[in-house]
Amino acid sequence: MPNDFSVFISHRAEDRFLARLLKARLEYLSSLDGQRSVECYVCEEIPGGAEWRQWMIDNTARADCLIFIHTNAEHNWTWCASEISQFDGYKRALKLTSKVLWFSVDSSPSFPMLAENEFYGIGDDEVRRFLEDLFVRPTFGPVPLRPKLNANHARDFNEAVKDLHAQFMQITRPEELFRLRLRVVFSDELSFRQKADALKALPPAERARGFLTDARLEADPATTTLLSGPDAAGLDWEDLLRAQNRYDSGAWLDELTSYVANSFSDVDIASRRSREQVLSPIFRDLKLYQPVIARLEYLDNTPFSVVIIFVPMPPFSEDPRLMVAQNMPKDIVFLSILLRLARRFRWSFLEPLYNAVEDLDDDFSAKRWDDLLQRYHECLENLDSILRQGNMRELETVGDIKSTINISDDALLKEMFKDWGTFQTRLAQAIEKKSPGDVRQTLEPWLKRNKDFMKQLLVETQGKVEKLRPLEVHQGP
Repeated sequence: MPNDFSVFISHRAEDRFLARLLKARLEYLSSLDGQRSVECYVCEEIPGGAEWRQWMIDNTARADCLIFIHTNAEHNWTWCASEISQFDGYKRALKLTSKVLWFSVDSSPSFPMLAENEFYGIGDDEVRRFLEDLFVRPTFGPVPLRPKLNANHARDFNEAVKDLHAQFMQITRPEELFRLRLRVVFSDELSFRQKADALKALPPAERARGFLTDARLEADPATTTLLSGPDAAGLDWEDLLRAQNRYDSGAWLDELTSYVANSFSDVDIASRRSREQVLSPIFRDLKLYQPVIARLEYLDNTPFSVVIIFVPMPPFSEDPRLMVAQNMPKDIVFLSILLRLARRFRWSFLEPLYNAVEDLDDDFSAKRWDDLLQRYHECLENLDSILRQGNMRELETVGDIKSTINISDDALLKEMFKDWGTFQTRLAQAIEKKSPGDVRQTLEPWLKRNKDFMKQLLVETQGKVEKLRPLEVHQGP
């Protein structure tokens, strides 16, 4: 097989971190023997439309194989289906073998055309099999691409397996952890463009209400019961409004409407940046649930659907002194403190800064960079506040944290403490260099670490809270 080999990676925009990691690992591994690296085509910046279609046509024609990343059966895979069809049709028209391989969280083909192609799961053994098939074995060509790669570079090969498996699990574990989920689909795909055209003249807030009023709500029975009560057979938007107002929990729906309104392509940057991913809490049956916008999906540059997860939260104050006064166990108190600080770190520092630089090209304008600098300094102020709140004796070192709470991943804690100073320095240097790419590369590992940390904290907190004796309800005289 010649040294020149290219791969088209088909994925949804929401899975871009995984696609970028796959591209980086394949290109790096293939360059280790001093040969020209495999080239990976990953569409990251071009939204669906005429420009994307031409990019897709050009690069599916160049690619030797296509890798499809399938993360959830319920999502909208329109663009990926188009990419696979274009690639498959082009190869077959030239009487070439259509080499399509795909990853999925389950073994059910997303499209009939995938049934005859090579399938890989997301376990580390499956990721290893994929890399060996692609490089070491003649699975996709008459001779192997890099026949001794796993033997000559075992450490790098194993690290790639580990990293890719971890990123797959990063995507799938929240689906298992946060079971209370609501998907709001603004319209079926056939009539979506017609509806978008009918509403486009309205101001963003009215446009969002127009989309939501006729939206289809998809939820399992547990989520439906949480939102509308035990007798609800199903959900539509009006039912949801009435139920939430009945429970005095309607604020999060207003905030959801605002989030959608500020996501349209014609709103100004300030409005887009004002969006809050975490919505007002719902209090039901002596339990607290935090609605969080998990995914916003687009079709033709217009919001098409939104997924909200409802995170069960400990039903007690966030003030540690009050919690101690309530005789809450100290490990729960400090778990709550760390969980709150980790959430603040993600939603007031990491994500706002990453969102500001995510679509910033290297040839940015002075105005775009000034906007980023303003956001950077706002995020630094938030970080100062977070660090002040976390400045307590019990949380100073890895050993202190381990003696205060029970987090199983020692390696993650040590990595976070070890790299914290380097992270701040590299981020400041990337800003000083005016390098959007360096800013993104500095933030991305911390987005992953923070997510891992929050999941562990949440699981540990929930487990301890469930073991507490129920609070007594004092009846009036």
